[in-house]
Parts: sequence; structure tokens; C-alpha cells
Amino acid sequence: MTLGSDVLDHFNMDFDDDPYWSESSWFSWAIPERGINGFFYNHFRPNMNCLLAGPAMWDASGKHTWQFLFFDWQLMRQLPEGKYGVDYDKYDFITPYSFEIRTLEPLRSYKLGYDREGFKLDLTFVGNCEPHGIAARGDHGMSGAYKLHFEQPGRITGKVELDGKTMEVDCFSIRDGSHGRRFLEKVTPGGYTWATADEGHSWHFIALDENDCHDSVVMGGFLQRDGKMASLKSGIRRVLERDGPRPTRIEVLATDELGRELHAVGEARVVGEFQLFPDRAQWWQQFAWDFDGFTGAIGEDQEFYGLHDFRRWHRAGPDAWAKR
Repeated sequence: MTLGSDVLDHFNMDFDDDPYWSESSWFSWAIPERGINGFFYNHFRPNMNCLLAGPAMWDASGKHTWQFLFFDWQLMRQLPEGKYGVDYDKYDFITPYSFEIRTLEPLRSYKLGYDREGFKLDLTFVGNCEPHGIAARGDHGMSGAYKLHFEQPGRITGKVELDGKTMEVDCFSIRDGSHGRRFLEKVTPGGYTWATADEGHSWHFIALDENDCHDSVVMGGFLQRDGKMASLKSGIRRVLERDGPRPTRIEVLATDELGRELHAVGEARVVGEFQLFPDRAQWWQQFAWDFDGFTGAIGEDQEFYGLHDFRRWHRAGPDAWAKR
């Protein structure tokens, strides 16, 4: 799917009056050598006149948001001043609480900023290839989930400062974005998984698990090998080991549209357990991945659930955890 700046760098203004219409954007960042993971994430909901946005930074000192090194997810804030899509845009805005994104080069480079409550973030994302799009899906419980979704692997550099201590950031990253209806309470459980070894070798995999099975089937993703990217056409995400209900070791098997096969095995390094939205919860973990001859490639795995499924899964017990 060919995607231009007119589609990805700007709000889609062709939306109806559904209150759950959303424009989302996410950038990963990390300091792997310090055992730190982070995100920079936002959702616009124009029909609710609200924005959900904020950064997070966590390490091994605690897996819950109240234990994180920093967490400032602003859940229900008014849209920035001015006219939505006219006076500000999807990658050109700042909020009163300092959350800021600026486009440096369309479809390629973006500046991220934050300065609040003793935390300063100044990062630049540069994509290493074109964004990869996933069209709307109606299967696997995804009906109405979005109109368009995309990912782009890249590198993120800059600095973060926490309580006067400055830390350098320089690592591989991925960003995503979407527009469309986002109502997550009934979301099918699944996994959002990615890894990047260098500028020419990366992959991304969205898996859904509609039958509580051991293997989650691919819903979308890509394989980039030797600089050439192609969409995944089949594959599974398989949890090999868990610590209680939480995945700790995962295998990904996939085939892309060029017939190339991917076999990746990853292990959890930095654990986060989130309820970013009232109707959805997940594990969000930094992973180290082995694939294509590379060892310990930076990446993540996010195992997500509707909130009620997540509650039931936590309470299911060892017999159930061992089967999935």
C-alpha cells in the first residue's frame, strides 16, 4: 500500500460524528543499555473535544505506572487551542502541558518535546524506510477498529532529563499511526510485536487470538530484509514461556508476500503493565530478539486485552496460563 504525506502527516478530516473517532500517533524510545523503555503517545478524539497524550519511562524498579521512573498520561484533556486540522495538525501541535510534535521532513523525520514535572524530553525520530500501511480489517473482531493503520521503523536520538539527570537516547525505534473508530472494550486479545536489528533488517507483527488459542494468527505486519520491505501474508505469534500470566519468551513465525520466511525468538527485558484506556489493558515490554542471524535486536511485545478479558486472564490461574 503506497501512502503519501497527504494521508499520513495530516488529520483525516473525512470523519463522521462517531464519538470514538480517533487520530493516533505513537513513537517508541528506549535506553537499552540502562534497561529503560519508553513511549511518546497520543490519541485525538475530535468529536469528544479531547486529547489523550503523554510520555512514559520505566525500568526494572517497577512494572506498574505508579512505580515508573516517569508517567504522565493525560487521559481527558481539551484539544489544543485553535481549529482542529486548520490551526494545528497531527504532527504540528503543542499542548498547554508541553506535549509537542513537529514535522521536520514529511514521512521521515519528527521532533518530539516534553517539559513537565521534572521530566524533559527532546528526541528526533528518523525513519529508515517508507511507512508500511495496513488497510481496515473486519475479521478477528476488528470491525470498525480503524480505517487506516501504519508502522515505520527508524532511529530515535536525543536526550531525556529526569530530576536534573540527563540521559542520552540513541536506539532503533518504530512509530505508528491510525485514524478511524477506536472503541477497545471488545477488542480481541492479541500481540503487537516488532524488532529492528539495523537500517535494513526489521519486522513488525500484529497477532490476534480470537479463540484463546496457544498460537495467535497474523493480522498485519511487514518484513524488511536487506532493505526490501514486504507485507506479511501469514504467520503466528507463539508464547513459549510465561511468568504467571505474563509472556516472557515469544516465537514469531511468518511468511511475507515475496515468499521470504521469518523466524524470531525474543525474551522480555523491561516489564510494564498498563491500563492506558479505561476499556483496555496490556503488558508492554521491551524485548531482545534473535532473527536473521542477529542477536539481541531491540524491540517490544505488547500483549493486549479488553479490560474484562484482562481481569479474567489474571484470575485464570496456572493451568490456564500454561496452555496459552
